[in-house]
Amino acid sequence: MDNTFCKAERLNSKLVIDKLFAGGNGSMAVFPLRVVFMKIERDAQSPADDAAPLASILISVPKKRFHHAVDRNRMKRQVREAYRTQKSILWDSIADRDFRLAIAFICITDKPVPTRTVFKAVHKALVRIAEKV
Repeated sequence: MDNTFCKAERLNSKLVIDKLFAGGNGSMAVFPLRVVFMKIERDAQSPADDAAPLASILISVPKKRFHHAVDRNRMKRQVREAYRTQKSILWDSIADRDFRLAIAFICITDKPVPTRTVFKAVHKALVRIAEKV
């Protein structure tokens, strides 16, 4: 598997995002992130579902926590890079399953954190999600 993060891996469907945050889905806090995830069943009749990635992610950094756009963008970049380099942990565990995942990473800290901390948090979250599904 290649370590890329293409546009198809971004979660942008309003319906899926609403379902993700509606409740009843898996959630965990791994400082400095809160992670919410949901299984999406694959439709056997839909050919578009076969081309869809195994997991789609959404990254949210609230303006309430980081007032400057520079800081918000940096945090999003750190999470995106951490996911891109470590997504094989999750993809290997769900490759042969008949569902996809929708994952949201939400920042819960007020201060910028080192990249190493974000990498550890994303790693821990991906391992936990792989165990739960």
